[in-house]
Amino acid sequence: MSRRPPDPPPLHSSTLLVTGVSGYLGQAIARHPARRQFTHTYGAYLSQPLPAAGWEVRQLDITDPAAVAQLWDDVRPSCVIHTAANFRQPHALVDSITRGTRAVVDACTAHGARLLHLSSDMVFDGEHAPYRETAAVGPLTPYARAKVEAEELIRGSSLPSWVIVRTSLITGLAPLDARTQWVIDSVRDQQPIVLFTDEFRCPVWVDDLAAALLELAGHDYCGVLHITGPQRLSRYALGVRICRWAGLDPARITASTVAASGLIRPRDCTLDITLAQHLLRTRLRSIDEGLEE
Repeated sequence: MSRRPPDPPPLHSSTLLVTGVSGYLGQAIARHPARRQFTHTYGAYLSQPLPAAGWEVRQLDITDPAAVAQLWDDVRPSCVIHTAANFRQPHALVDSITRGTRAVVDACTAHGARLLHLSSDMVFDGEHAPYRETAAVGPLTPYARAKVEAEELIRGSSLPSWVIVRTSLITGLAPLDARTQWVIDSVRDQQPIVLFTDEFRCPVWVDDLAAALLELAGHDYCGVLHITGPQRLSRYALGVRICRWAGLDPARITASTVAASGLIRPRDCTLDITLAQHLLRTRLRSIDEGLEE
């Protein structure tokens, strides 16, 4: 039985839908003042409802195409920020990225909605940094391969308007992101902690990323865009800075290397953010700037 085509949105109405609204980035988007540019704001979550003022939240399994289509029919979004990925259940992570993105792409196409899709610097092999938007991908891990597959789904779709936003380590202090919390707790509790000196990323402040995504929601840019912080840091250097900010002794962190660990990981995922800095009003702050503020 065919589904009834969705009703057209009312004139002069704009509706934002954020998938993964209960996640760390989703919560930052939900509380950001720029959300008020939309007439209606909706959030979708899998297992943790986190209502925010001015938002209506709905439970959704992003890998269920029928459920996704139904929610889109109910909400009729003009823009979707797709951040959802099931990190709480590692066995379901890849499926949530690939099948979930396919369902979101199909629903956005049916409604003519603009899609902002969150991707990762991990799509690169780490051997040819810094990477521009046009650089060839080379994923090394299952997570990275899933992200590449999701990007390809979007590129090959008939979506009228989309942006693939590649970002890096999402960092915040109020509240602390899970990675920063782990570093602080490990050092404070004198638990063993090893961080790599030869794995480089460009951490981005969660509020800066949220602001950039909400700005892009009203922008006419279409394509891939790199949005990270401007500061290239090793995992170890980032851990040292976090400890000093928290008043802890960074000497408790053991410095090591990816090479010595035997892990297969990209060594340097530095992204070139020149295009984002040119397009957006949002200022992307370095880790040092954020810690000083």
